[in-house]
Parts: sequence; structure tokens; C-alpha cells
Amino acid sequence: MEANVNRQDGVLIVELRGRLNVESTDAFRRACQGQWLADKVVFDLKDLSFVGSLGLKDFVDTVDHMSVQSRSGVRLCGVSSEFRRMFESTGVAARGICVSRADAVFSLSQPGSAAVVGSLSARS
Repeated sequence: MEANVNRQDGVLIVELRGRLNVESTDAFRRACQGQWLADKVVFDLKDLSFVGSLGLKDFVDTVDHMSVQSRSGVRLCGVSSEFRRMFESTGVAARGICVSRADAVFSLSQPGSAAVVGSLSARS
């Protein structure tokens, strides 16, 4: 999995792409639990595919933890039907974090809203 990270109007946009598996989630989890918790973050999943349920479970658990702990907000866009089913079955989707488009994720003038600076790479 690779991540292209950019900041736009105070929002961190993380474009994830490649294969999601258990080997690729460690760097992602560290970034989410550390440096990105204070930011408004949008994860764009349109170019992300998954292989293996363990990687998916770790990914969903990380996003769920971040959505609960984040002070500024977390949103997901570009969510495929496979990922949407996983987020719905785990209750993560009920938090209202899945949206249709990255540019419609947050009202950028509204404090406490979130949804890409640098590169995170964990190749699978």
C-alpha cells in the first residue's frame, strides 16, 4: 500500500493505493495513531484494493480508532462496495465518515471538520 499525502486548505488528504494486506498496515497505523490525530483527515480509497482479511481488519480497526480519537475529524471517500460492506458490518459507517467525494467532505471554513503532505509507503 502506498499513500500520497497532501494538505489543502487545512485538510490532510491521504490518497491510498495498491494492495491492502497485513504487511502494509503497520506504517499506516503508526501515522494514524501519531502524527495525523490532530488533523482534519480525508482518506481517499478509490485506488485501494484488499487481499486478506487480516490486513482489512487492521485497516478497519485503525480507521475506527482514529474516528473516535481524532479531535478534528476523519472522513473516507472513494469507498468501494467491498470496503463499504466492511465498514457497515463493523459499525464504522454508522459514524457517518463515509462520503461520496473528497471535495465535499468538510466545510473547510467550519472548525472541527476533516479529509492529503508527504508520502507514506508500505509496499506489498
